Amino acid sequence: MKTSFHCLGALFLALVAFLAMDLLLVRDISWTLENIKGKRFWVNFGLSALVLWTLLFSVRGYWDKHRRFAVGLLIICAVVYFAQSAYFGIYRKFVTVFDFRFFAGDPLMTAALWLEHGERVRPILIALLASTLLWWVMRQPASPRRWLRWSKGGVGGVTFLLVTLNWYGTPHFQIAPIAYAGNLIGAVEFNYNRDAYPPKPDLVYRESALPDAPSMVMVIGESLNVNHMQIYGYPRETTPNLVRLEREGKVVALRNAVSIGPRTLCSVPYMMTGLQGIDPHGVIYSVPTLFNYAKSAGYGTALITAQDFQWRNVDKIFVDQDLDHFAQGTHFSSNVSVSVGADDRAVLDKGVRPWLQEQRDVNAPFMLVMQMSGSHTPFASQVPAAMKQFLPEADVNSINAYDNTVWYTDYVLNELLAAVRAQAPDAWIFYSSDHGEHVTGKGGAFHGDFMEEVTHNALLVFPPVSALDTIKTKVDAPVSQADIFATMLELMQVEPVMAIDGISLLGEIPSDRLRIVTAFMKTLHNDPRAALIFPDRSLYEIDFERRNVRLADGKTVIPYATLDAEYRDLFERRLKPQEGRE
Repeated sequence: MKTSFHCLGALFLALVAFLAMDLLLVRDISWTLENIKGKRFWVNFGLSALVLWTLLFSVRGYWDKHRRFAVGLLIICAVVYFAQSAYFGIYRKFVTVFDFRFFAGDPLMTAALWLEHGERVRPILIALLASTLLWWVMRQPASPRRWLRWSKGGVGGVTFLLVTLNWYGTPHFQIAPIAYAGNLIGAVEFNYNRDAYPPKPDLVYRESALPDAPSMVMVIGESLNVNHMQIYGYPRETTPNLVRLEREGKVVALRNAVSIGPRTLCSVPYMMTGLQGIDPHGVIYSVPTLFNYAKSAGYGTALITAQDFQWRNVDKIFVDQDLDHFAQGTHFSSNVSVSVGADDRAVLDKGVRPWLQEQRDVNAPFMLVMQMSGSHTPFASQVPAAMKQFLPEADVNSINAYDNTVWYTDYVLNELLAAVRAQAPDAWIFYSSDHGEHVTGKGGAFHGDFMEEVTHNALLVFPPVSALDTIKTKVDAPVSQADIFATMLELMQVEPVMAIDGISLLGEIPSDRLRIVTAFMKTLHNDPRAALIFPDRSLYEIDFERRNVRLADGKTVIPYATLDAEYRDLFERRLKPQEGRE
């Protein structure tokens, strides 16, 4: 019994040593103090610590019984800790899926970059310390109860899959070897969604961008109600910077824009593929993204988001070989959840500004997509206390709390505009929220419907001076978020290889244009409804499950089969799988 307690005590000491080494040596004390209070950190770190415990428990006795395997584990341990500490010393995060892909493409270049920019002594010492600790554990006597070893290993395996494959799993909040293994699995499964759908068509890649190709930024807001924006007529001063910029001729606020979907998981994928309309069969997985087109045009590409892009595997649609830089909310905050992303100003300061600085040394225009945490519920959690203008906030979802999020969005947009203009004076910047929001002052209402406050959307264009008059002619035109994609393709001078639904804002927008808002797509489990939006923003609501249509008066319901053929054709082309690709 004493021997058993002695072994468990030694194992516990080894675990504590690994955890301390991870937080204080592999990372650093400033990172630890910054992140240790976050709920996301504790869940990931705690579960991965449990996995490490079961691993250490299971490898006791290996040095005597399985010497060759033990030596292999020591080598793997040394490599993992060396790689994680060396990488963190440069980038303050762990090795990512991108890095595995980069290393596989050119191992010698990876080594050269480390020799040029990385720390040399500290990673080697950490690797030796980690392998020594593991060697010491493997020399401890194994548990005589085989069932206990097997059960521990089973628990560890299940927990490992939970912490690495679940959307809530964040590698840089995990123990170094667990994070490394999880990202390695992610690299192997890089084409997760693509295997189930037809491959994307091949693009023709230019050797370099055209001489007059402008840099571009698409900013995706969150849950912004256009009726609470001063620039659109709201009496409160919620967008003082935008009002000033409009007066100075630096921004155009399009007043008849609609969202593509009522929820983030449909509108954001559509915004970055130029599609609108229903997609029950996953066309979106087989079309080129904005990043694919931009890279083919010779652009440097980046996606920097305040939110968690792993939610429902949305990242798998966009994160591929044509995305040069990707950072999501968990890179900026250890408290990111489905409802609350990272602080938008922190994302700007820690993510966007450094990336823009790097582009100064790159002989190519850039294309950046920035997604904000914006005005998501709970509203009061989206704005730092020191930045709140409308007080008191009687409730987390009060009117004052919401208007503070609008003011903060205006503040961050103004700062972003200045940063982009300093780098690229003639860049194009576009802003549109993913969808609107019901603002009742009491909370409870959501945004899964097609009411005006959800479908009517802000669409702001910050063009270079030479294009201001062209965009001004579209102020009252029936436009859609999908038009941002089409406009950016025209600015890149790239022709889409598959049909898109957006129309470039540089050309004519038909006055009788019909638009579609829907959540009927794979990324949102096919909510079988859609709204057909007319130029005056009146709408027909179609229910594909019940096969009926609610007309613009909100009362009259007719069978879908009796709907005008012109309108049905807009939906029928994607209702059948074989007609999904165009």
